[in-house]
Amino acid sequence: MNLPILDINDASLGLWRDGEMALSSPGYALLEGNSYRFGEPARQQARLHPRQINHRYWSQLDTEPLTPAFGSSRHTADLVHSHLLAIHEAGGRPDQVVLAAPGSLQHDQLALLLGIVEQCPFSVAGLADRAVAATAGQAVSEYNWHVELQLNQALLTGMRYEAGSIVRDNMVPIPGSGWLAFQESLARAVAEAFIRQTRFDPRHSARDEQALFDALPGILKKLLSASETNVEFDGRQARVERASLAEACDSHYQRILRTLLAGDAQVFLGATLNGLPSLREKLPDAVQCEATAVSAGVDVHQDRVLADATGIRFITSLPANAPAASAPVPEPAPVAAPEPEPEPEQIAPSRCQIEFRDGGLSIQPQSGPAPALNGRALVAETQLGDGDLLQLPDGTIWRLSRET
Repeated sequence: MNLPILDINDASLGLWRDGEMALSSPGYALLEGNSYRFGEPARQQARLHPRQINHRYWSQLDTEPLTPAFGSSRHTADLVHSHLLAIHEAGGRPDQVVLAAPGSLQHDQLALLLGIVEQCPFSVAGLADRAVAATAGQAVSEYNWHVELQLNQALLTGMRYEAGSIVRDNMVPIPGSGWLAFQESLARAVAEAFIRQTRFDPRHSARDEQALFDALPGILKKLLSASETNVEFDGRQARVERASLAEACDSHYQRILRTLLAGDAQVFLGATLNGLPSLREKLPDAVQCEATAVSAGVDVHQDRVLADATGIRFITSLPANAPAASAPVPEPAPVAAPEPEPEPEQIAPSRCQIEFRDGGLSIQPQSGPAPALNGRALVAETQLGDGDLLQLPDGTIWRLSRET
């Protein structure tokens, strides 16, 4: 019997046992007096009591003092600890778990997470990158992208096929295009349909707005097989079209597609993107991962993931099926190095020159490790555009915008 797997994506933390989800608990904390509620019960109160909700404690895991204060928790690490205790209790109190973590958790955050678990009544038996685990059992290409939505950002994980394994070598976070941002865009489109057709605004009150957000997954599910569906709130009914919801999401799609379409790569869509309107039409060759993909990948390769005599290692490569045909390999940006990750003092400085030329901004690498522009290593002078993502090897991220 394989060990339970805790899949850490704050859009829906999942505890898996033998290929079945035993518990789903999204990364919401609700402050109630001097105590907390976590997961789905907290999410269901997010619009009713927004000042008593924290949904950033997983993505911002650290020991910095919380500002403003949030109950008795001193920092986000305290909230993560409390959430883990709640998952452990509701999930049957397992003695050990294997963690599947996103690459967006930095080296110091992973170390802090393992330290937090040491204060819990269970231990960590192994640790793997969730994007690598999700794609290890798939038919991979020479270069691959895995896309997932976290609550507050999208995360694109680049992986190359090398010597029989899928190897993580790049990560592109897209802040502001996570599941919460998609929900806001979708809810706005549904509300506009109601206002046009019934003059009723389902976001007028906190109660109706919460009902609207609760209904979004069901609306998306209906629109998977239909171009439109009827939605009812408070005795009023409106027709909602898939095309209008897709248009509402388009700005987020474009931010994601800017990187995915920049080279020849296989795209894997994580389960958190399942059901988003018309996304598959924009990525017709993408592979939609099943909800079980991460846990299945960890289960199959648990012998490689489990800690050995040297201790716990963050597994960022796993065996994979060879590509069916060779294809040009995009030159990846060395933003996130495979394990072991270098300490800050080991990272050589990176220099680049930005200047106005031919009526626009251009960037040219100078020395040191190449910075990444939209997920690709910067190897020659390139024109910059509005919305471009510039990421330095030390993890610093700049998003370029044109002010008018």
